Amino acid sequence: MAVPLLPDLSSRLETEEWMDDFSIADARLTRALRDLRRINRLLGGYRATDRALDPALRHHDRLRLLDVGCGSGDHLVHLARRGERFGCTLDLIGVDANPVTVGHARAHLDQHLPPRLRNRVRVEIGDAQALSHDAGAVDIAHAALFLHHFHGPSAVRVLSEMQRVARDGLLVNDLHRHLLAYVGIWGLSRALGLAPMVQHDGPVSVRRGFRRADLHTLARGARLPAPTVRWHWAFRWTLSTLDLDA
Repeated sequence: MAVPLLPDLSSRLETEEWMDDFSIADARLTRALRDLRRINRLLGGYRATDRALDPALRHHDRLRLLDVGCGSGDHLVHLARRGERFGCTLDLIGVDANPVTVGHARAHLDQHLPPRLRNRVRVEIGDAQALSHDAGAVDIAHAALFLHHFHGPSAVRVLSEMQRVARDGLLVNDLHRHLLAYVGIWGLSRALGLAPMVQHDGPVSVRRGFRRADLHTLARGARLPAPTVRWHWAFRWTLSTLDLDA
């Protein structure tokens, strides 16, 4: 299993992932979404979100959170359980542009959350660059492994919209564009026999990921107030306007 020629990671790749093609709505997508949840668990993908959100969960009895680009709903399931662990009632809204993926998310929530938590989660079809929610409609806007699907002005609009709808601020959890991350996901996706879509999109998503300067540039473009950028294992960044010590 020879790794292909190592890519130039000096700047973000603008090539789209297969998952960005909404015409793919069959078993290929179903398997890919399942395998992405598996990879997220294996690589500790929730950890970066937890480190930023746990202080808020500790200090609030109730929060309203919008998960932008919610995909198949794995973070919604995790967040609902996490809130209950900390004694914080979370009212969760997931938004995704792909109607098929929204259907998968609703089914995943039905399967993995008990009614007491499932009743507090809804998933909507929506555009991250033009959210349908009013200013300050939620406490926190969150996006995991989503911002890297956007470039330039589009990425800035996503951040601006997230900040607009969130009273307390936003939290972005996304990929570090790094050679080890690229080689790692290339090898792991093949060693585990993951879906062809994941084998293709995993390395591409790393190439579309960020370095610290990229995130600061986008934050300035979106005029985010007091943004904080932090690195997390394994090769994740968080960009946040939350009070991380709250």
